[in-house]
Amino acid sequence: MKKSIAVAGKLRLPLKPLIYMKLTLLLSIFCIFNATAGTHAQTVSVKMNKTEIAKVLGNIEQQGGYRFLFNSRLKDLKEKVNLNVNNAAIETVLDQLFSGTSLTYKILSNNLIAIRSVNPDEQDIKITGKIVNEKGEPLSGVSISIQGTSKGTVTDNNGNYSLNVAPNAVLIVSYIGYTTQEVKVNNQNVINISLVASEKQLDQVVVVGYGTQRKQDVTGSIATIQGSEISKQASVNPISALQGKVAGVQITNSGAPGSAPQINIRGLGTYWSNTGPLYVVDGVWLNDVNFLNPADIQSISILKDASSEAIYGIKGANGVVIITTKKGTGANRKPVVNYTGYVGYQKATNQVKMADAHQYAVLFNELGRMTGATNFLDSSKFGTGTNWFDQVLRNAIITNHQVSVTGGSDKNTYNFSLGYLTQQGILKTNDYTRYTANLSNDIQVSKNIKAGYTVIGNFNNSHNAPGGIWHALYAAPPVLPVKFADGVTYGDPGYYGLGSAVSNPQATLDYNNSYSRGYNFTGNAYVDIRFASHFDFKTTISGVYGDNESKNYVPVYKATSTQQNSVSNLGVSRGENRSWIAENTITYSNTFATNHRVTILAGQHAEWNNYNFISASAQNVPNVNSGNWFLGLGNNPYVNDVDNSYNQQYPLQSTISSYFGRINYAFKNKYMLNATMRADGSSKFTGSERWGYFPSIGAAWIVSQENFMRNQHIFNSLKLKASWGKVGNAGVPTFVSTQQTVSGGAYSVIYGNSGTVSQGVSVASIPPPPLKWEKSVGTDIGLEASVLNSRLTIEADVYNKKTQDIIMNVYLPGSAGLANQFITTNVGDAQNQGFELSLNWHDNVNKDFSYSINGNVSYNENKFLSNSAGGQKIYDGGSGATGGQFTTLTTVGQPIGVFYGYRVVGIFQTAADVANYKDKSGNLFQPNAQPGDFKYASTTGVGPISANDRVVLGNPNPKYIYGISTNFVYKQFDLSVDFQGVAGVDVYNANKGLRYGAENWTQDFYNNRWHGVNTSNSYPSVNIGGGNNYWPNSWYVESGSYFRIRNMQLGYTLPNARLQHLGIQTLRLYVNAQNAFNFFSYKGFSPEVGGSPGNIGIDNNTYPLSAIYNFGVNLSF
Repeated sequence: MKKSIAVAGKLRLPLKPLIYMKLTLLLSIFCIFNATAGTHAQTVSVKMNKTEIAKVLGNIEQQGGYRFLFNSRLKDLKEKVNLNVNNAAIETVLDQLFSGTSLTYKILSNNLIAIRSVNPDEQDIKITGKIVNEKGEPLSGVSISIQGTSKGTVTDNNGNYSLNVAPNAVLIVSYIGYTTQEVKVNNQNVINISLVASEKQLDQVVVVGYGTQRKQDVTGSIATIQGSEISKQASVNPISALQGKVAGVQITNSGAPGSAPQINIRGLGTYWSNTGPLYVVDGVWLNDVNFLNPADIQSISILKDASSEAIYGIKGANGVVIITTKKGTGANRKPVVNYTGYVGYQKATNQVKMADAHQYAVLFNELGRMTGATNFLDSSKFGTGTNWFDQVLRNAIITNHQVSVTGGSDKNTYNFSLGYLTQQGILKTNDYTRYTANLSNDIQVSKNIKAGYTVIGNFNNSHNAPGGIWHALYAAPPVLPVKFADGVTYGDPGYYGLGSAVSNPQATLDYNNSYSRGYNFTGNAYVDIRFASHFDFKTTISGVYGDNESKNYVPVYKATSTQQNSVSNLGVSRGENRSWIAENTITYSNTFATNHRVTILAGQHAEWNNYNFISASAQNVPNVNSGNWFLGLGNNPYVNDVDNSYNQQYPLQSTISSYFGRINYAFKNKYMLNATMRADGSSKFTGSERWGYFPSIGAAWIVSQENFMRNQHIFNSLKLKASWGKVGNAGVPTFVSTQQTVSGGAYSVIYGNSGTVSQGVSVASIPPPPLKWEKSVGTDIGLEASVLNSRLTIEADVYNKKTQDIIMNVYLPGSAGLANQFITTNVGDAQNQGFELSLNWHDNVNKDFSYSINGNVSYNENKFLSNSAGGQKIYDGGSGATGGQFTTLTTVGQPIGVFYGYRVVGIFQTAADVANYKDKSGNLFQPNAQPGDFKYASTTGVGPISANDRVVLGNPNPKYIYGISTNFVYKQFDLSVDFQGVAGVDVYNANKGLRYGAENWTQDFYNNRWHGVNTSNSYPSVNIGGGNNYWPNSWYVESGSYFRIRNMQLGYTLPNARLQHLGIQTLRLYVNAQNAFNFFSYKGFSPEVGGSPGNIGIDNNTYPLSAIYNFGVNLSF
């Protein structure tokens, strides 16, 4: 490395800004050395170019007056420098000479100058030793690292180790199941160490509601994922990265850019409201965390059982996810700058193969002959035609960058980050961009007072996919060109006489102008005061401030005979979200008589939420290329719109007032007891139901601490636990308990001859009987253990969660005279019960190789237990995909939202088959059926087939979810591979239906369809949209089970020795593949299909999942 340094004259420093900062820090340290060494009047002059530092020192010695003491093995002595100084003090000369190197100096007496390296590796001594347990037995695989460095080793099978260290280094000795020790070398050559068992897994600290607890003290079921695990995946949303990592947690992802995943914790427990959990981000309560940058996450704790959730009472029924973002680090550290980023691309997985143009023409003509059509296509004139998926889908770019600065002192720490994400959708023109910022600051005001704040900001914008585009792609005829030969005119279905049921998807995309944008700020500030030795008071205020706006503009255009618009239209909607929470807690902690440890928490919570929504539309709005369309430039599209149905505004406000408390008691650190009580009052409820009360209790026994366990050699630790709790759900409409009215043209009258319209009012809904809280009551029995020198840890739970007073809509007869033919009320109970098992294995094979394998599996059985609405069955789901018929049913004894319809038992081959399919009385079961139609089973035995013959066809709620995470480290290389899957679940493939005319079919259908006697007894004819073939039936229900290699990442961390001269602490490069390998039998893009309760698992116009391939960098300096 060559430098150019001058003291007298012009300053020439061709160094990077990073080196400038490093130089400033070094100069500060050197000044301290100088202050202790006294002053030295003799000056030095040196003018040497491209000369090794050692030779420059020799030149200085020759001038007389100074002698240098150093180890000739110091590698930086061979660095070549340019040095030009004239009559400069020795301190100035050496400061310039050693800048940018690892060398430093100290001036001793008699002008003797000692030179050493700040890098201890260059003056190492070799130490050896043996590490044993309390019984003197050698421990293999113990990790020995040097504090402040990445250098280290592990013990061999006999517990021996050797390592080169600095004489004053500090060793960090750690081993699973034992207390970590810090050992000072103190120039020793032999260091033997005895480790003390500590059940490390139980000593971990986990985040719980309103604080932290040792894992040993936790009596409920809490899973924790560190931010380092989340950052290994190219996930836009931090929750997506949890898929397959936590037992009992089902996560369903979507391929849409910027989309939020669905998450169910221990099954589906509600019907009306949001089924997702409560998110608590640095103390702020939220319903969604799509605004968070995954790189800002420090840890995520998932509260799964009722006793853990009860402290959050009103919103804990569907689970609680506590997210802690990264904070600053103290110990008077200099600022650390971190950069994480990746760039890659996405592509559709398992792209469905559609019939080509020739095959389509064959199918189209078959259908025409069956339906008596007169328009036919000459199949001999068509080849492959247009593959619409290939035309409209793309390899989409995704890039993510984040820079953070963290640092501080013992009294003041800070963390600041900026993030940028841009994600193209696999659908052309569809994209999403997000900017994030995170600032946190914690200040130790005095010995007993601490204060701090966190602010998280987000801005996002997106170009949305047009509605119905995925169905349009399934249906688009391959005989239709994208554009005709002139390259300008769009391929028109009308040209081929294909009717209006199909369209040109490219034209749909080209004229799609649907945009969304929004911003969101969340923040909290706190003051924490310790007093009277054992008391801690904390006051916190937090809030959310956000806006979202959507615009949809349809210009004047004519693309095809059916895709055209003569009057431009602009629709705008905007939502404003404002909320704040004020909380005060006081905690008392003390230990009595050595064996009794008590922690008591009491708190108060006040919350205000306001959501204001407004929407409006206008016609004849000019088309501005920049996309800045304004309603004021158009005119009212509905002059006679007396009810302003196209200009709406409504505010939604709610308040919550709460009081809560918790007691944690431990006796001899072996017996644990936790009890919680929370009282919540909500403005959404009235009268005696306004307040809800949510208690919980839990107990644990550390069996391995008992005397009778001392001589056993199986368990390193063993803990048994049990808990019970009740949690609430206030996710109901704001005005559900209030009688509501509606106004509009349908309720208006005209008086006299003037023609004046007077607006009328009608009752929209009637208040239900006093609405009760939806409550979740759960029990949990679990075990935590470690064996094989704590290399294998085991966690198992059996749970039973019952949701009481589920809130649903109960439909009323039309004679009730209401605008809304239903009331929202408590209907019944549901249950989720099952088990969870997690196994974690970690082993250090030798100093170069270590690995871990973590697996989890869970089983859940969902059941609707009771119905207080007169046994009324609840139908829902997919009516738009099944000719207006519902596809799901919620009824007693079955899971919520099961698929419901007719069971197919074959295909009618001939007219005689139809005529012979009749009941005992001679009534035809399907009198209107034709050869090639579905043959339905009759459960009543009475013809004709009717709604009474419908049966349960499948279950969209998975019984099994599982995941395996593996990590391997070999020297500088690391490899992680994650597997994930679900089993015992079904999907309703509505994409196979919706064939009422000229829509295309899949190649699978073409190859297996019925097209003559005995050609198929499983697939119908092309007339799938005719007769009764479109009825919900078992042919549409497919297995939704899948197994996926969720994530693969290979990384390489460059050795520190190669980076130090650049001022870089760590540099890691990696490649990553996500969702690259998927195994399933489902005939769509992906069986991973979400949806609201009653609509879960219906694949209709669903944005498919994407595979992601990317290259990334982790850098810190």
